[in-house]
Amino acid sequence: AAAAPAAPAAETEPAEAPAAEAPAAAPKPAPVVAPAAPAAPAAPVATAPAGPYKPPVLVGAEDNPFRVFWAALGLFALVVLVGLVGPSIPLGTPGARTSDIGYSELAERGQAIYASQGCAFCHTQMVRPVIADIGLGDATLNDTNQVLGIRRFGPDLADVGNRLEADALRAIVTGAEGHPSTGLAGEDLDALVAYLSESVSGASR
Repeated sequence: AAAAPAAPAAETEPAEAPAAEAPAAAPKPAPVVAPAAPAAPAAPVATAPAGPYKPPVLVGAEDNPFRVFWAALGLFALVVLVGLVGPSIPLGTPGARTSDIGYSELAERGQAIYASQGCAFCHTQMVRPVIADIGLGDATLNDTNQVLGIRRFGPDLADVGNRLEADALRAIVTGAEGHPSTGLAGEDLDALVAYLSESVSGASR
C-alpha cells in the first residue's frame, strides 16, 4: 500500500522583537544653597589713651614778621633806584648832546649835492635806538640837520665821518667797491666828500 503523504511542517511564528530600553531618568538638579550673610565687623575696642593728648610741635627758627617787612621794603627801594634814579645819572662828558652838526660852508653845499644825487633813496642818516643799529654811532636826536633818508639799502651814513677817511669816501663815490659812480668831479666832488666827512653823530655843545 502506498505510504501516506507527510504532514506539512507547522508554520513557525516570527520571533518577537526585543523590547526597547526605557530612557534613563534625568538627573535631579543640585539644590540651590543661599549664600551665607557676611559676618558683621567686629566692633573696635576702645582703648583709653595712656595720657593727655599733645599735638605735634614743629621745631624751627622763630618767624619774625618785621624782618620780612624790611626785606620787602629794601627790595622796593632798590628797584626804584635802578629804574628811576639810574638812568638820570650823567655818563661821559657833561654838556647837552645834540644831533645838530655844525657843517662848514663847503659841507653844506655838499649836502645839497647829496640830496640832488638821490643818495637818500639808498642811505639813511638816522641811527635808531635799536639793537640792529648798535655800532653805527650815537642814536640820532630830533634836532638833526642831516638828510634822514627814505630807505636803507646801503649802510647808514649818519656817522660815516668817524668810520671812513676822506680818501676812502672819495673813492667810493667815484665807483670803488661796487658803488655806482656819482659822475662828480672838481668842487662838486670835494663838497660831497666834505659833507660825508663832517657827518658824525654825538656832537656836543
